[in-house]
Amino acid sequence: FKAGSQEAILQYCYDKSSTVTHDFDGYMAPGGDKALDGNSMTGGFGTPTQEMVESYEDKNGNKVDWSEWHGTTTKEPPYDQLEPRFAATIIYRGCTWKGRVMDCSVGGTNGAFMAYREQSYSYGKTTTGYFLRKLLDEKLIDVKGTKSSQAWVEIRFAEVLLNKAEAAYRLNKTTEAQSLMNRVRGRQGVNLPGKSSSGEAWFNDYRNERKIELAYEGHLFWDMRRWRLAHIEYNNYRCHGLKITNGTYEYIDCDGQDRKFPQKLYVLPVPTSEIKNNALIEQYDEWK
Repeated sequence: FKAGSQEAILQYCYDKSSTVTHDFDGYMAPGGDKALDGNSMTGGFGTPTQEMVESYEDKNGNKVDWSEWHGTTTKEPPYDQLEPRFAATIIYRGCTWKGRVMDCSVGGTNGAFMAYREQSYSYGKTTTGYFLRKLLDEKLIDVKGTKSSQAWVEIRFAEVLLNKAEAAYRLNKTTEAQSLMNRVRGRQGVNLPGKSSSGEAWFNDYRNERKIELAYEGHLFWDMRRWRLAHIEYNNYRCHGLKITNGTYEYIDCDGQDRKFPQKLYVLPVPTSEIKNNALIEQYDEWK
């Protein structure tokens, strides 16, 4: 995600020496990265969920059993067992961020926890026990006084391989689909064993691989709509986190109410302003 990356196929580059910058770090960085001054950019605006953390395999490509942390325990979560993309994507308790060992806990100095809706804004705190690492600039020390300038990658080679793998799967080219996805899993820095599954089992493996590889790049919501799975898996559903207090991990609800995805959301409604502006426009049946 650096400007000029060889993997980037289409990217938008920024320049901190000019006004062509952005505020991503200001909105997303953990509190403690800057002196919070009460403005709208207080950090921690989007924090990974426990569901996302549990999507990562271990370093040998196996699914991890998190049932022990679906209650209250003093046992350390198996963060050190997870595959490399986890630590590259998520800030968690015990990891090092900008030279500081992160707390991510109640009253923590380096990453404080707050209950969902305890305050009107996050104010640099986390409601899940995690902060986002991917896409942030770890070299940006003065977040309050310096704008962000890391590039936005619209499409990169790993996505192309995954797109082609899905197309091969739809064409019943199982071997090609496996090979393409395994190129993403086996590349330097990830080093995960390949998947030899087929049929629906392969597609489930593919869904998880795509979720992990393209995490926080703006794909998952649209993938779930495209696959027509959102109304099944995102309906009557809640996300969770870990509330950490003096070394005790408590599995908590971070929503307070069930999420809803009615099937009509697969069709985006025509804006009311457009309908008022043109008498020939008719609203979709789902939104009448």
